[in-house]
Amino acid sequence: MAGNLDLPAVPPEASDRFRLRDVALLAGCAAVLLGTLLLDPLHGVAAHFENRALAEWPSGRPGLDWLARIDAAVSDRYRGRNALIALQHAIVVDGLASSPVPNVLLGRDGWLFFRGEDGHALDVHVRGTRPFPDAQVDALAVELERRRRFLAAHGIAYVVAIVPDKSTIYAEHLPAWVTRMPGPTPLERAMARLSRYPELRVVDLATPLRAGKAREQVYYRTDSHWNYLGATIAYGAIMSAVRDAVGPDRLPSIAPVERPPFVPGVDRYRGDLARMLGGRARYEEDDVAPLGKVLASAASRCGRRIDDGRDAGFETYVCDRAPPLRAVMLRDSMAIPLIPMISENFRRIVYVSARRLDPALIEREHPDVVIEEMVERSINAPAAFPIPGPPLAAPTVAPPARP
Repeated sequence: MAGNLDLPAVPPEASDRFRLRDVALLAGCAAVLLGTLLLDPLHGVAAHFENRALAEWPSGRPGLDWLARIDAAVSDRYRGRNALIALQHAIVVDGLASSPVPNVLLGRDGWLFFRGEDGHALDVHVRGTRPFPDAQVDALAVELERRRRFLAAHGIAYVVAIVPDKSTIYAEHLPAWVTRMPGPTPLERAMARLSRYPELRVVDLATPLRAGKAREQVYYRTDSHWNYLGATIAYGAIMSAVRDAVGPDRLPSIAPVERPPFVPGVDRYRGDLARMLGGRARYEEDDVAPLGKVLASAASRCGRRIDDGRDAGFETYVCDRAPPLRAVMLRDSMAIPLIPMISENFRRIVYVSARRLDPALIEREHPDVVIEEMVERSINAPAAFPIPGPPLAAPTVAPPARP
């Protein structure tokens, strides 16, 4: 025969010589599991590290993904989960000087950078290792011009503001291995392409923000957003463009802003990126212009929110002392600190967390101006939500320079 086909011998029964040890081991494992169920001080903040909502319990009729959704919901609510994540983050961040979160990049001098929702924003917008085709630049320009023409046909002004990512303004704090692409970035290409439409008002925020950072910090070190100081710089630029668009006679002046008081040693901040790393104490910074104090002083301002919050993605503010102007603002999270300032300039303004310009909303609100704010890494988004209208070709020749 080619080989022995006999079945292997049945192993002997386990010895009971170490019964006490086995019982102690099982009891220890049970105690650890019970402890993580009952004694997790971080319970209830699963989104704290991942910057997301808890997985929802499945509802409706059972489907093919029923068990997977139950597993995700149970996993998010496992009481030991957060403590284990915190321990793993501490080992990786403090011990290995690396990021345990794929969307967070550890920069130099204690700076943290957001790599984008898909983890590739730096590759596309800074390094150039992932493409941003000219077709996408053209699509952005065409869609924004189509929106301008639609609004102009209804007598509505239109102002676009693209917020630079922190990596654009504070590139010197990126890791040494993150080298800037040799040619223009997608934002620079987009601004050049948009300038071919002379009637399209696009606010340059990069220039005033770079000038502002020479005086003081305008983005958080530990957050993906600008701080209140950066937002006030953008506010001035945006509202100046709005004033030009609607006319100085209708908006004689821009509402002033006050800088909230800073108390050294008291006003400290850990941003969303620091929280995703586990809230490490090393990633904490002075909150030199605390937005929390601005939001807490809502009663002292004219602009007040009047919606009940039930319509997710929509916020409505009114200001009885403002000029008789109405506005709609398409926005993302970068506009959060802008809302208290901008709301002081309009009798009524609706903020919409979306990239789609809804003609029905425009018809309902009858705004005098539409402001569209978007962060740099999402400049390809408007083209994904085209406004209805006839086709519009991208210009091939730049118009004469403005005087």
